[in-house]
Amino acid sequence: MFKLVSPDISQFPSAVRSFFTGAKVYDCSHHSSSTVYSCDTGFYVKIDAKGALAEEARLGRLFHSMALGVEVAAYISESRDFLVTRSAAGKPLDSCLDDPKKSCEMLAKALRVLHSQQTAGVPISSRYQRYMDAADGDFSGGYYDESVSMDRFPVHSKEEAWAILQANRGLLQPDTFIHGDVCLSNVMFSQGQFACFIDFSMSGAGDRHIDLYWVVWSLQNTLKTDRFTDYFLDAYGREHFDYETLKVISAFEVFG
Repeated sequence: MFKLVSPDISQFPSAVRSFFTGAKVYDCSHHSSSTVYSCDTGFYVKIDAKGALAEEARLGRLFHSMALGVEVAAYISESRDFLVTRSAAGKPLDSCLDDPKKSCEMLAKALRVLHSQQTAGVPISSRYQRYMDAADGDFSGGYYDESVSMDRFPVHSKEEAWAILQANRGLLQPDTFIHGDVCLSNVMFSQGQFACFIDFSMSGAGDRHIDLYWVVWSLQNTLKTDRFTDYFLDAYGREHFDYETLKVISAFEVFG
């Protein structure tokens, strides 16, 4: 939820202060590690620890160069990091699903474009890295969250998930440029067409099944039905992925 605020911009670099001039400013932060402001003049300003946003800025420029993301207007790293991006056109896809089939087709096409990009020089996705760290971790402790599983690709217990994860720890490969967090709220839709992706904090080289899993999860969570899962996967192209690997993603995700 956006909250109207009046941040003390005197503490910001001069190049960042200009984006706040004459703007109404809203705090739209989603988690504690960073602060995100929306300026009604058409910009978002994200603030985090020094160096924390460097890769996100780089990835944002890559997405923009592929016509899949908004322009990175500025990245400044001083005592803190400041990342300024233009506001995306349109609305998040989860708020305009009047025609789910068309939305599935549009999103499948956008993902195929993204997944066809070269990964040379692209950093490893932080979500993919979390999976690998989980596989090397300790079953008895640490993170575990069954809420990210779903009936289509179920894991029935922590023990089962761990067994699947360990048996398939070498299956996932960082050979695809992925978004890493393709919830529908991170997909912008304008005038009946795909506009762009937003939020690249988990983007990078990873396994395409991660993106497919999160689209399916988000479709089901938003529409409260499994009816469009197969439609989306067909639209993406079943020749481009392995269906059984999506259950493996479920096992990684509950620990990742």
